[in-house]
Parts: sequence; structure tokens; C-alpha cells
Amino acid sequence: MQRKLLTSAIMGASLLFAGQTFAAGYYVDEQSAIRLGDAFSGGAASASDASAAYYGPASMILVRDEVAINASAVSVSSRFSGDATTIGGAKINGTAAKNSSTDVLPSLYFVKHLDPDLAIGGFINAPYATASEFGKQSVARYQAADSEITGIDIGASFALRVHEKVTIGGSLIAQYLKAKTGVAVDAQAACMGAEANGDVPINGCTDTAMFGFNTSELGSNTYDGYFEMEGHNTVMGIQLGVLVELTDNSRIGFNYRTEMKHSLAGDATVDFSNNPSSQGFATAAGLIPANGTAKGRVEMTTPESASISYFHQLNDLSLQADFTYTDWTSFNTLDIESHDPAIQALTSEPKVHNWRESYRIAVGANYKLDEKVTVRGGMAFDTTPIKSQYVQPDFPFGNYKAISLGATYSISQDTAIDMGIQHTLKQERDMYSTASGTVLDGKMTTEVTSFSLGLRVAI
Repeated sequence: MQRKLLTSAIMGASLLFAGQTFAAGYYVDEQSAIRLGDAFSGGAASASDASAAYYGPASMILVRDEVAINASAVSVSSRFSGDATTIGGAKINGTAAKNSSTDVLPSLYFVKHLDPDLAIGGFINAPYATASEFGKQSVARYQAADSEITGIDIGASFALRVHEKVTIGGSLIAQYLKAKTGVAVDAQAACMGAEANGDVPINGCTDTAMFGFNTSELGSNTYDGYFEMEGHNTVMGIQLGVLVELTDNSRIGFNYRTEMKHSLAGDATVDFSNNPSSQGFATAAGLIPANGTAKGRVEMTTPESASISYFHQLNDLSLQADFTYTDWTSFNTLDIESHDPAIQALTSEPKVHNWRESYRIAVGANYKLDEKVTVRGGMAFDTTPIKSQYVQPDFPFGNYKAISLGATYSISQDTAIDMGIQHTLKQERDMYSTASGTVLDGKMTTEVTSFSLGLRVAI
């Protein structure tokens, strides 16, 4: 087989190092039970609990010494409805492209005052933990089959009062990112594309002496192979913030978190062993790594963000608001780098996202019913960074509109239980996505519901 067959094969297996996500991008905000209950409206100013070490370290100066433990369950349901075809118009057969998953995200925070004007804190959470499972049999399998991402942040924070009304704060963050993705590869369609380009003799794909593909199976998964890659990396980042206490009852907070550039290195595997014709074509075309596994690398950046938050206390009622800007423009394309010619051929089409900035606004309130019970609620609106022409099965999200409710029960002066629930209004987006020689033309529908439970203990 000629070497150029590698580039003429229509197999550009797209690598997605992020699967179904829970906000407008691939950031997961469900890291605190208290903050989930008021739609994360307090941001860098509420100083509601030890999670301030993560959401706004300067505000730790107003948080009591405590440890907070949370567990959040995030349920995501996403479904494609429409037509799935090859570029040539042949129908792709398979199961419905739908994903329904629930992820549990634990988090841990603490705050400790060294003196009245200096507090330190720390956190461990998973703000990039998610998965997508459309499956190897679905009609979307050539664009998105299975993927998952686990991002863990470990941080050390400080808050220093530099003026009667002004506190500065910051965090040093170690971010570990591990990701896996898999897509199906249609060996028969690739052979026919190569045949049309003259890289395979006419009728060579159906010739039993060569590959022996059955044309009646076109669009089925009979001749599918599977590409999978997994990688991981750890980088450092920082966040900086300021808290200004305007009065005894009102304050404003600012927080900035840097982007973190990852170079995810790992292993890629390719399997065509399910069918002799697929195996024969892939071997002849050089689409299988020599040792079965090859090394690969992909660059991915978690975005920078900046927020401004306001908090005001009115006796037993507190009001709060937050505005956050996130720069998703760094999520442009995902390119796989590999020295292995098989991986180079299978990933010759970079995945294009070309995202834009997003803006989130949230408002909320807390009301203290009595000495033991506080209730809260909030609403949030987050613009999507995904442009209409780049809606894809893994990233179908539109503008994010969420409603939250929550409560706190104080068991004692030192111990409290928090809970929060948030529901995102149904998102529907039209999609015309082309990749790997296939077209998905229809609509993506997504719903998200989150629940969180937390325990806070004074130390």
C-alpha cells in the first residue's frame, strides 16, 4: 500500500480530552454544599465557610477556624436526535446517541487563623471531573464514543489584612489532569475513500483477495475499529484576590485565577481485531502501531477567570451577587502529537472548538430562620462559550440557566450540616457536526441536576 494512503483515509479520529460537562464550558462548579444552595452567588465576598480557601482566599479572614467536607452528586442527561450519515450520504446504523451519568465529587477545605490579621487555608477538590458515554454502538460513535476527565486541585491559601478595611489573599494550586478518550473508526469507509483516491485498486475493498468488505454492511459497526488514548499531567497555578469591607454589613470581593497549560502525555491504542477485513486493511494501511501501543501528547489549557462579588447583611437576611468572566479562547483546537505514523494518520484531523469568552452572573440570598436553621436560594445565568457552528456531541451546551435551593442545620455551635440542590433548565441546541467522514445533523438536548451534602466542624 502506498504511504499516502495514510493521509487519504477518512479516519481523522478526534481526541476529546473532556467529556460531558456541567457548566457552559468543562469546569464543574459543584464544590461546596453551601455555595450550591445559593447558585454560587457569594463568590469571593460571602465568607460563608471554609470553601473560601478556594472561591476567594482573601475572604478567609472572616471565616471561623473550621474544616468543611462536601460530596456533590451531579447528574447529566444528554441526547442527540436527528440524522447520522457518512459524508457520502449513507445512513449510520446504531443505537441512540444518549448519555446519562452521575458523578460524585468530594471536596475538603480548612481555614485556620494564625492571628486576627492572618489566616491560612487549604483545599482538595475536583473541578474537572466528568465523563461521557455514548458508547461504541451509538450513531455518534465516530465523533464521540467514550471519554472521561479527572482534574484534581490541591491548594494552599492565605489571607492577610493590610488595612482596617482591606484584606489580600492568594493560593498556590497544584492541578493534576488525567483524561481518556475513545472513538470508533470505520475501516470500510476508509478503504472506500482510499479507493476513490486511487490508493486502492478499483473494487479492491470488496475483492476477497484483498480486503473483502461487504457493501451491504456500510453504515453498520461490522468493520469498526477503536482508537483510545489516555494521558495525564500536573502543573502549578495561582489565584489572587482582594476583599474590601465597605461597612460592617457590606463587602466586595475580587478574585483572579490563572490559566494552567497542560501537556498530557500517555498511551494510544488501536484495535481492528473484531473483523479480518478490518484487520487486513488497517495492517496494509499502516494504521496499527507496531507494538500495539504508541506514545502521544496533546496540549490542553484550563482557562483563566476573574470575578467580582458583593455581599450585604440585613439582620437575618443576607443578599449576594457575583459576576465571573472566563477566558475560554485558549480552547481552540486539540492536536495529538505522536512519532508513530499510525497515530499520526488516525489523528490527522485536529478537533476544532474555537471557543469564545463566557460571562456568568448569579444572585442569591440566605435567611436565618432561627438559631439552628438557615435557608437559601439563588439563580445563575452563564453564557455559552460554544459558537453555533461548533456545537458537537461532547460539547452541546447552550446558555446555562440554573435555580438553586439549600439549607444549613446547626447541630451545635461547632458543627453544622449543609445541603444544596440545583437544577439547570433544559438546553436545546441545533447541531451540524462533521468529523471522521461523518455528519450529525439534528439537535442536542441536555439537562443537569446537582445535589450536595456537607459537614462543617470548628477547629
